[in-house]
Amino acid sequence: MGVTSTSSTRSLFFFMTGISVFFLTSCLHLDTDIRLKKDGGVKVSLTYILAPESADFGRGFGSDEPWPLPLTEKDFRLQSLRVPGVELTGYRVRTISDGSERIDVRLEADSMESLSCYLDLDLSLRGGVESGSLVFAIPTAEDYPEADSGVRDALNAIIGDSLFRFSFTPPSKPIFSEPGIIDGRTAVLEILLSDILYGRTPDTWEVSW
Repeated sequence: MGVTSTSSTRSLFFFMTGISVFFLTSCLHLDTDIRLKKDGGVKVSLTYILAPESADFGRGFGSDEPWPLPLTEKDFRLQSLRVPGVELTGYRVRTISDGSERIDVRLEADSMESLSCYLDLDLSLRGGVESGSLVFAIPTAEDYPEADSGVRDALNAIIGDSLFRFSFTPPSKPIFSEPGIIDGRTAVLEILLSDILYGRTPDTWEVSW
């Protein structure tokens, strides 16, 4: 099963081109925090929580990488070489109390366009940096509802309430977020993984300031 995307680049995000259902069900939680600076630069924090079952999955099949997805520090540094304008400024992996693995990634980009290319996401700015809007085209799974019912039932049990959380802080206080909410100076969108798989998400998230 694939996920709609406009790029063939190996994605470093969460459910982009070429990533299997196993990847989706392995990612219990993902926080994405994007901060747009007044000069047009962008600071990003990515936090992945991966299920215990995914730990060392790759090595079990003879790979040098621990996970069945491109989330090692090497992957992020290689992507910085492929996409000019984005720098990896921080990377940390640790095991938390329930055995899940937490990966914290910090990035700095010279523009939203560079970040969009780096993460293989459809992120676009409209208007100016001081007063404008961000439009994020939410990726969707295409074939999951038509997949074998037995497979779906098994995966649904694993998915549970897995959540993807996006937050965006523009240079000035946001005045509009659809869907989602505004929490102080930050717009927040939370999406259940099950809604992504069954196509129950809106097409876009738009934030204006």
